[in-house]
Amino acid sequence: MRAITPALACLIALALSTPAFAAEGKIAIVDLQKVLQSVEAAKKAKKKLQGVLGKKQKALNDKQEALKKLKAEYESQSMLMKPEKKRAMEQQLQQGLMELQTFMMENQRELAQVEAQETGKIIQKVQGIVQVMAKQEGWALVLVNSGENMLYAQPKLDVTNEVIRKFDAAK
Repeated sequence: MRAITPALACLIALALSTPAFAAEGKIAIVDLQKVLQSVEAAKKAKKKLQGVLGKKQKALNDKQEALKKLKAEYESQSMLMKPEKKRAMEQQLQQGLMELQTFMMENQRELAQVEAQETGKIIQKVQGIVQVMAKQEGWALVLVNSGENMLYAQPKLDVTNEVIRKFDAAK
């Protein structure tokens, strides 16, 4: 997330301090990180991701083990090998190492993609819930408390627990 610049913070403060806003608008704050850690859908997504990660880790371990065996074989026999056989085995080791690195990068990319998709679904649902709550409660503004951008907010403005409760109840 981008940080709020001082000029933007001043404009927001000025807008919020106007009598018209004070008369008509209420503010609410949602800690999105807490929501993403607390809702049941996020917990299920995390378990799903851990399951995928476990399978990928096993495949990675198998590939690493095969490469270690090949390297050990090369190291134990390299002094006795003919130059052509030695070069062929070195190429095989290089290729195995490149394949392992490619496998690792693809897995990281795939896991990041799955995580982004699952998180996106949750955030989309949170946005819908917050919009409904904002209309019902008459909130003119709902801010995300991301820690570094929120200098101060009265605890009574934080509606995170209510969002979590409604999220889990909505199923």
